[in-house]
Amino acid sequence: MNSTVVFALVKKELAQIVRDPSSILIAFILPVILLFLFGFGINFDTNTVKIGVLLEDKNPTTVEILDTMRHSRFLDVKVFNSRGEADYALLAGSIRGYAVIPNDFTRGLKRASAKGSSEAFGAFSTEEAVPFGNFAAKARALPEIQVITDGSEPNTAKFVSSYVQGALAVYGAINARSAPSTGGVASQRGSKINIIERFWYNPALKSTYFILPGSLAIIMTMTGTVLTALVIAREWERGTMEAILTTKVTKGEFLLSKYAAYFLLSIISVLFCLFLIIFIFRVPFYGSFLALMLVSSFFMLGALGFGFFVSTLSKEQFVASQIAGVVGFMPAMMLSGLIYEINSMPWFLRLLTVFIPARYYVSSITSLFLSGTIPELVIRDSLILGAFALLMFILVYKITPNRLEE
Repeated sequence: MNSTVVFALVKKELAQIVRDPSSILIAFILPVILLFLFGFGINFDTNTVKIGVLLEDKNPTTVEILDTMRHSRFLDVKVFNSRGEADYALLAGSIRGYAVIPNDFTRGLKRASAKGSSEAFGAFSTEEAVPFGNFAAKARALPEIQVITDGSEPNTAKFVSSYVQGALAVYGAINARSAPSTGGVASQRGSKINIIERFWYNPALKSTYFILPGSLAIIMTMTGTVLTALVIAREWERGTMEAILTTKVTKGEFLLSKYAAYFLLSIISVLFCLFLIIFIFRVPFYGSFLALMLVSSFFMLGALGFGFFVSTLSKEQFVASQIAGVVGFMPAMMLSGLIYEINSMPWFLRLLTVFIPARYYVSSITSLFLSGTIPELVIRDSLILGAFALLMFILVYKITPNRLEE
């Protein structure tokens, strides 16, 4: 392999990249657009949920519970006078659920206090959009509050139930401190446990802290595959491939120059995206920058190889770009574990994710951003991504013609 020839071909490729506005568009403008879409368009956080409250039992205790819900920053509370009004609001979508404090709630509190129960009350929640009807006035071990949520949006329904129970827990804690010996909520004289929650790696529980680093897998898959899917196909369409095949340039020199030029462009694009994520979107980074670039390099080599593979097979820019966009983007988006949890998928899809390189890149990069450098994880994922990159290079080398008649 002649290094002079490779260097000359790399210079030629870089000059072509600079002259071709589509390469700059794909490498820098497309990542910015996708980052803003992922940063602002995809968000699993529900900060404030609109709910309703129906007080069938109106007394100072239930009003205090209502006030506690109203003071929660997660709840936007609206009071209803009847179940019919609450049901209509739920069907209309103006609220995401409602809590019912039944007419025997206070009596249940007194019974629980008399028995010295260590709990305040039980909260019964359902994700069904159809209410169960009025509570039967019967003796219960603990007083109950019914929570009815809109099950057509399961995630929001879970948030509603969790936020309501959280507000009730806050009320119970306040009541315990203010009147430990009285018969308030659950006569707290039997409660000796104080639970303190700590969330490691992402204390603010911001989904963007996970989504934005993980979105690099989708963005770099799109950038790498689409960018290189046009390269060799463009050579065939413009007739320059025939000219190259008539020279003494070998397949190795030809492919190495292509890889080198577009790998350099891709790494610059990665650094540009990292700058936006860390300094513009303010996502914390706790890992090693060297480990990050190592994993990113192997991943980009695999993405570039896949783009070259598609480009060599199709020999048409339009077909190559369509194949690269669909085959590269969709598996990375759906099966990488970024949007959908892999463990919750059916077994055959879990098996399929083993062959998706974006899965390993998402695993490493999110850990590097939020948890720090975990050597075992970085080494494992780097080896897998490196093996995939090597496989793609071998395939591209095999199908690249050596002479014009091929």
